[in-house]
Amino acid sequence: MAILIALCVAAFAVFYFYNRYRVAPKVNFPVLQLQDLNGQTVSFDSFKGKKLVVSFGASWCPNCIEELTILKKINDTQLQGITVVVISDEPLEKISAFKERREYPFIFLKMDKTFDAIGIHSIPTTYIVNTKLEVVKEQVGYINWEDASTLNHLKTIME
Repeated sequence: MAILIALCVAAFAVFYFYNRYRVAPKVNFPVLQLQDLNGQTVSFDSFKGKKLVVSFGASWCPNCIEELTILKKINDTQLQGITVVVISDEPLEKISAFKERREYPFIFLKMDKTFDAIGIHSIPTTYIVNTKLEVVKEQVGYINWEDASTLNHLKTIME
């Protein structure tokens, strides 16, 4: 009986931690309070009509930096017609310095809440959003954007 209880507890723990750290939460993008690097309010609705890669990340996150560096590298050749939006919960000055230092050509926004407050417990967490502002794919963790099949799949589902 003790073994059965231990197995149930272990199964629950695995399920809990998998859902918390490996499953992207449903984010209600229209209600997020966002600011651009000048401190101006940005409505997520302003992106309607654009294909989006929305990445929740931070300047201290090695996987975020690696992913953004690859996106920067392929931006001009393989991401035509796609807007990359990076959302951080860090201070505006830190986000701005990070963008400038790395010369990222993306839109960086500050969220007024912490990632934990909206259920993001692991970064990068990326959302692929179509022109109707519908999330068509979520991914927790690093995405290999240099893999042609991954890139083609993500571009296809944006349609």
